[in-house]
Amino acid sequence: MGTTLTKIKNLERIYLGGYGDDFMDRALDKLLAQQRSEDETSLHVLQTDLEEMEQRYGMSSDEFAQRYRQGIMGDDADFVEWNALYRMYTKVQNRLSLLQG
Repeated sequence: MGTTLTKIKNLERIYLGGYGDDFMDRALDKLLAQQRSEDETSLHVLQTDLEEMEQRYGMSSDEFAQRYRQGIMGDDADFVEWNALYRMYTKVQNRLSLLQG
């Protein structure tokens, strides 16, 4: 069936060629709206988890991430988890920004 990127490129060719239609427009709108909704939910859950870590360790996630990248925080299990949560949060936040743009 092809990779996702190939499918997206095919859609682009369809639209550039003037072959798009209302059905495809509605399907794409629904797909994007569903992804935005899922991302907003994920962002809320991740934000709650990050706030718990921030309160526990008395620093913002941004400050933690900078210190973690510099090797200052060590490899404690909580710090590895916090780093993973922060990376997931920024990824979802970036994707949501693209979906809303």
